[in-house]
Amino acid sequence: MPNIKSAKKRVDVNEKNRAINKAYKSELATGLKKYNAAIASGDLEVAKSLLNATVSLVDESVTRGIIHKNKADRKKADINAKFNALAQTAKPAKVEKKVAKKEEAKVEAPVEATEEVKPVKKTTRKKAETSTEEKPAKKTSTRKTTKKAE
Repeated sequence: MPNIKSAKKRVDVNEKNRAINKAYKSELATGLKKYNAAIASGDLEVAKSLLNATVSLVDESVTRGIIHKNKADRKKADINAKFNALAQTAKPAKVEKKVAKKEEAKVEAPVEATEEVKPVKKTTRKKAETSTEEKPAKKTSTRKTTKKAE
């Protein structure tokens, strides 16, 4: 137990900062758990909405000094890799739906004769002729020069 007043104060400040840092670290862990749960459920929309929030939370914890910059970079890389993996698995289903819709549209749309469209000829403006008048001469300085008195 410290006896000096400044040492006692330092103990109190350290305890307070430790509690604050613990709360921030807990907030980060909770955010990561929510994101990982969304990835595990396979819900792309929820994961997409949580992606920016989670990356922001990781960056924020670096500026607060809760985690090291390199650890944050690893976390962000992991977050993005998981999202990309989920997006790759979810993409083929969407592509198949789009292809099916395009095929239906082709079948339903009546075939009409198309008219030829004539290309529009571009016109260019003539550049204005520059005048060859002489430019006024530069004004010279009217400041007087003085010699040092000897």
